[in-house]
Amino acid sequence: MAEKMISEILQKAGSLKTKKEKIDYLRSQNSKPLRTILKGAFDPSVTFLLPEGEPPYRKDDAPKGFEPSNLHKMTRRFKYFDTGGIGERLEAAKREKMFIDVLESLHPDEAELVILMKDKKLAGKYKGITKKLVSDTWPTLIAGAREGLGGASPTTEVQD
Repeated sequence: MAEKMISEILQKAGSLKTKKEKIDYLRSQNSKPLRTILKGAFDPSVTFLLPEGEPPYRKDDAPKGFEPSNLHKMTRRFKYFDTGGIGERLEAAKREKMFIDVLESLHPDEAELVILMKDKKLAGKYKGITKKLVSDTWPTLIAGAREGLGGASPTTEVQD
């Protein structure tokens, strides 16, 4: 069975009625890409070396499930985009081109999610998906320690 898109997981979680249902559902969908997106969106210690806003990119028009890639594969490249990562050694233009390449390989819903994460504007996109909910779901995910996006692995680790 194909992996669910991270945007689908967040949309479903947002549609659930209670906080407990949201937490239980997110935990049942636990994956490193999901935690990476949520950490990037809500952890103030994660900052991005990219300009704010939506870059000029070609949205993928393939039907859902036929896009070239997905966040389960592409979150590995996020280490090039955050402060403190290996991307600091890249020229800004190369880093931004890599980011656009990532966006162009994703379903439009996933690309939008990545842009919202980068700009720290995910709150409000999916009902009830907040920093507090994420902290309650994975208490060690959003910590005070500066770990960057490589540190999106709480004690409830899953094999990816």
